[in-house]
Formats: sequence, structure tokens, C-alpha cells
Amino acid sequence: MIKNIVLDLGNVLCTFDPETVLHEMFEDPQIEEQLMGIYFSSLWDQYDKNTLTKQKMIEIGMLQAPELEGEIRRLMKEWVHHVNLIEENLDFVRHMHDLGYGVYILSNIPEDCYIHLKENGLFKNVDGGIYSYQVRQIKPDFAIYKLLLDTYELDASECLFIDDKEENIESAKTLGFYTLKCDDPYLLEKETREFLEETD
Repeated sequence: MIKNIVLDLGNVLCTFDPETVLHEMFEDPQIEEQLMGIYFSSLWDQYDKNTLTKQKMIEIGMLQAPELEGEIRRLMKEWVHHVNLIEENLDFVRHMHDLGYGVYILSNIPEDCYIHLKENGLFKNVDGGIYSYQVRQIKPDFAIYKLLLDTYELDASECLFIDDKEENIESAKTLGFYTLKCDDPYLLEKETREFLEETD
């Protein structure tokens, strides 16, 4: 029986698409392509994991593209303001919480984005969460899932894990979670309700 819902953040409860962020900020395909190649790779994983600071991210970018110093500094300062809450999904989370489900977050997220989302009220109806920048671990590594289970004394067989990335879903499955891949965040409520009805 599912008692808890464990949610990712990006493209589940809030928007996060690097290409969209870059386009909204710069509207220059060449700059967007350069910054995409520099940052949104394994480098961003290290930022999520808090093994690279914001200043170090800036320095690494400037070594690769010194002509883009202004754009790099702007990106690292302002990118979080292009991550937006999906309000209908937050309403759904509140509803599920009111129904008695435990609601938890398991997210690869850097500190600046966590602060931005907290200031905008994303975590109001959440019972707990594990955030990569705090624990220096990221999905899909098993350790971060186990940390969630251990911290909140959860049983994976009683948890539905929802994420937009296949590799994260596969790790959760291996550990015994129920899983639901979120391909369209605007269908989150519909697909979650259907899943819960089927497994009831």
C-alpha cells in the first residue's frame, strides 16, 4: 500500500529546462549553444552536489569562454529566476498531504535554487526532503535514496517515487519503490491519481 509520495522538483513541481533558461536570458543562439556546452553537463552535476561553488563555476566558464564573462556572471546570478513553480502541481501536493499521504522531496538541486524555491513557498506542504547540495550526493546514485528512507524511516515498498529522468526511475525501482515517470508535469495530477487507483 502506498503511504508516501516522493517527488523530484525540476519538471515535476517546477520548471527547469536549460535550453529555455538560456534562450529567455540571452536570445542569441551562439551564446546559448556555448553556455549549454560549458555548463549543462557533468559540471552542473557538481554544482548540484555542492562540490563546486558558484564562484568556481564562473571561473571554469571564463577559462573556456573568456569573451563571455558578462554572460557567464549573469547566468550564475540570475538563472534561478527562470525556474518557476507549477502552481497546479503544488495544489495537488497540498491535496495529497491533506488526504494523509506523506509528501517528501528527493532532488538534485544547488543551494541558490533551493533558496529561491523556498522563498516562493514550494515546501509548504512537504513532510521532509533530501537535497543534493546538503548531502553532496545526487540521483541516480543509490546512496541518496537510501538516505531519504533512513532519515524519515520510510519503507520503499510504501513509497511512490515520481521523477522526469529514466535513470532516476530505474534506481528507485531497483530499491523497491513504486515509480512513475513524469513526462509532462501538467499531467502530474491525472497520472498520479490513475496510478494510485490502479495500485490500491
